[in-house]
Amino acid sequence: MKRFRIARCLAVVVAAAASLLPAACGSTADSGGSAGKKRTIGVSFDLLNAIRQAEKGSIQKAAEAAGYSVEFAVADQDAQKQAAQIQDFIQTKKVDAVIVIAQDGQQIASSASLAKARNVPFLAIDRAVADQQNVTFQITGDPVADGKAVAAEFVAAAKTTPLRVLELVGGLTDQNAIGRRDGFNAAVTGQPNITLASQVPTDWKPEQALDGTSNALQKDPAINAIYVPSDFLLPSVQSALTAAGRLAPIGDPKHVFLVTIDGDQNGCKAMQAKTLDADIATPVDDFGRQSVAAVTAALGGRPVEPKSVQAKGLTLNQANYATTSAQVWGCAS
Repeated sequence: MKRFRIARCLAVVVAAAASLLPAACGSTADSGGSAGKKRTIGVSFDLLNAIRQAEKGSIQKAAEAAGYSVEFAVADQDAQKQAAQIQDFIQTKKVDAVIVIAQDGQQIASSASLAKARNVPFLAIDRAVADQQNVTFQITGDPVADGKAVAAEFVAAAKTTPLRVLELVGGLTDQNAIGRRDGFNAAVTGQPNITLASQVPTDWKPEQALDGTSNALQKDPAINAIYVPSDFLLPSVQSALTAAGRLAPIGDPKHVFLVTIDGDQNGCKAMQAKTLDADIATPVDDFGRQSVAAVTAALGGRPVEPKSVQAKGLTLNQANYATTSAQVWGCAS
């Protein structure tokens, strides 16, 4: 009888201990962390325009599917503010991973170093980080290839009409801006019917794009083509063209040949209005999906390979708009 009581007591103790153990199986995100607590990804963006909204949505969608929560912050194009936000994510909010779009690809290195010191996976999307030794994973577009894709549209158009081109350039601390410029310039150099009439730096600021385009059109009325390196700047260019009486649809003698990069809603509307000839669309959904998958791998102790990915843009032009626009994030939204 005594042995039976002892055995029964042992069974109760074992059952109680078992009830305190964590479950052996988890979700994609390891049940969001220990004791059922969701793991958190801190996300810091340089700014919040149309493409950043889409990139934010792609991260949130992938994070939700994987069982993570997201803390989001915007640096308002201030590298110091972004560094402070990332420090707060890591040291105060104790996030499990960080995803950034760097305001400055050089200065972000100190934030990546902090993350590594605290054993927090640090991932970069959209904009390349100069020093990648402390970066867990990076996914960007392929800016040089995108610039060459823009050039291909100019070369095709120049077969029938000689083009005198105004080229806008983004921020010169941004590898996207530099790559888009260099890819375009390399591909149009030596083309007999293409003349680079003017190059205008914008520092990714709409007001500079507006002023630069207006001044260039006034000084050189023969300009009949403009390369806009981001749809973010397209409204400014359209305003300048409207003021100059030059915003006209394809086929109108006043039409200025226009090609942009990104594929946002402004670009898609201009494509529909036939005032924009082509748009090289960024694969936004890939950014969120692949970065969150890399977070899961890193938190699970698995190697993240490859560590760096470049995704080429999709060419959307007037010839393929009907069949291709549904694949472009700005047209589908």
